[in-house]
Amino acid sequence: MRKLCLVSTVVFLAMIAGVYQMSAQAPTYTLTVVVEGVNEKGGNIGMLVFTSDKGWPDDRKAALRDIAVPAKPSTTNTIEVPNLPAGTYAVAVIHDVNKNHKLDKNFMGVPTEQWGMSTNPSHGLKAPSFSSVKFSLTGNQEIHIKVQ
Repeated sequence: MRKLCLVSTVVFLAMIAGVYQMSAQAPTYTLTVVVEGVNEKGGNIGMLVFTSDKGWPDDRKAALRDIAVPAKPSTTNTIEVPNLPAGTYAVAVIHDVNKNHKLDKNFMGVPTEQWGMSTNPSHGLKAPSFSSVKFSLTGNQEIHIKVQ
């Protein structure tokens, strides 16, 4: 009887500890990304969400989130990224027409598919750095990315 009481007490304490741990977890937020300017070629919108410059901007394995959704040829495509803790993020988006999960380029290295990044940097000869496109997420937030 005494062992049963001890086991019940341990189980009860473990349940309370679990409830306490769940309530002590940091809040999470939803990042809503509005992709603007998608052309009429079909395919997918591929989006990578990064928390550091490791793998930026195209290493899918280094990204915190790797999302692909069907492209809607229109002025906007909206993608929600739920359950993100507060922090620093950068987002890279491509209009992956052939659905090969990468930004296609011509023989000179110039992209042949549309792309864009958080903070909408200028399109140059190389990808902008993580630090130039990062932003802070401190609550539910909507960002707009223009693809070119």
